[in-house]
Amino acid sequence: MLRITLVPDPDNAGVGKRPRLGFFILEEMMFIVTQMSSAISGLISSPVSLVVLLVLFFCLVLAARFSKIRFTPRLIAHMALAVAMAVILDMIVLFRMPQGGSVTPGSMIPLILLSLAYGPAVGLLGGFIFGILNLFLGAYILHPLQVLLDYPLPFMFIGLAGAFPKHVNLGVIFTFILRLIPHVISGVVFFHMYTPEGMNALWYSLTYNGSFLLAELAMTLVLLNMLPVSRMVQSVNPSVPDISR
Repeated sequence: MLRITLVPDPDNAGVGKRPRLGFFILEEMMFIVTQMSSAISGLISSPVSLVVLLVLFFCLVLAARFSKIRFTPRLIAHMALAVAMAVILDMIVLFRMPQGGSVTPGSMIPLILLSLAYGPAVGLLGGFIFGILNLFLGAYILHPLQVLLDYPLPFMFIGLAGAFPKHVNLGVIFTFILRLIPHVISGVVFFHMYTPEGMNALWYSLTYNGSFLLAELAMTLVLLNMLPVSRMVQSVNPSVPDISR
């Protein structure tokens, strides 16, 4: 989450309060270090979660290898760039929900483009890596299953967008519906205590998670349809056939 530190204007020059870039960068670096330390401590205290994530990672790599995907320097660079852009966009929060979840300016678009360029197997791996970075930048660990449901799994589903090159918009909608499922299950199983009195836990989790994901989906579709997706994907991987919306 991006946070800007405002400082007073002591000379009352009429410019009000203004951010100091140096303080802002320092504050963000300290915030990231604190979040990563918390995540590492949480994983150390829950070794089963760490083992589950490592096993899942190796399974994804093996699946990609069996799919005859060659991890060339070009592919690895494009995956790293897509994940990095997704992380940066995810830090720009337009709206944050009180118990987790936020709306961003299309943070899933780089992962969608990666999947369209190299296929769903690479998209799954890219989504997994993004989910792990998301875990390190804001971990809340209760149980190994909760870690899986809240972090890598939802974003791995976004990586399946590459399975729909001829129907990109429908594919994105479908992957967001898939992303909703683990969030809802996690909400019912691990965060049911936040359900308002007299309300069904499943319905609350569905409406809570569905509300910000619907806004995120709308933002993603609007931005995605403003971009020259086919040209962008083919510039990354010229062997990809034409993309249709």
